[in-house]
Amino acid sequence: MKNKYIGVCLLLILLASCSPKNGIMITKDKDGSKMLVGIADKAKLMDDNAFSWFKKGYTQYKPNSVAIKTISRQASSLHIVVFGGTWCSDTHDLLPGFYKAMDAAGIKDSQIKLYLVNRDKKTKDGASDKYQITNVPTIIVFNGDVQLGKVVEIAKTTIEGDIAAMLIDKD
Repeated sequence: MKNKYIGVCLLLILLASCSPKNGIMITKDKDGSKMLVGIADKAKLMDDNAFSWFKKGYTQYKPNSVAIKTISRQASSLHIVVFGGTWCSDTHDLLPGFYKAMDAAGIKDSQIKLYLVNRDKKTKDGASDKYQITNVPTIIVFNGDVQLGKVVEIAKTTIEGDIAAMLIDKD
């Protein structure tokens, strides 16, 4: 009995050590490029040379100052859930500018939850099903528990313009 208990404990320790660190699974995409799946943050993309598109897009993006002022007035009450794919060209286009705009508006990294999905647009924890994600990127803006709106794949104007419009519509 004691040997079975020790065996089960060792198995659990082994399985736990195989879990992805910080909720991120690093894998290879079908073209051999690095792909991340799981909960991430801006720094994870900014600091990894495999995702140079993020740093370049962030550096080059120039947010609209009028939209930034609108967002910054409500910044402390917002939280944002983002779904994207490191493999997705629309994510490459939208995500760096989104983060640059949110930084300019005073939205803290802790107010943004970034889910990186696989090619099936799924997360390990079921969040993609909860939010009914069918396309990426999808950016969902909340004030408290109230969903104000979302941007799916591309912005109608600019990402900060679309988010500012959600806030104006709810004033």
